[in-house]
Amino acid sequence: EEQLAQMNISIHEDNAGALLLASTLPPQFTPRSKWYHIETIWFREEIVKRGILLKKICTTEQLGDIFTKGLSKVVFQNLRKKLMGW
Repeated sequence: EEQLAQMNISIHEDNAGALLLASTLPPQFTPRSKWYHIETIWFREEIVKRGILLKKICTTEQLGDIFTKGLSKVVFQNLRKKLMGW
């Protein structure tokens, strides 16, 4: 039998659709999500097997946006402060 590492991980997500797809068992697909259903099934199974916690956060708290989006100066500085612990 496969040994799985139990992880003490929280995933912080600001996208309600992603949270719904990741946490719904049995799978419930939308017309758009049916095209990538195999990946979402695998992802859901891993979340359950490894005890990963999904947390909804406000969009303004999503630190990952600093690396992936073009942000206004104010938003960038706010996220930078949070990321650096200032």
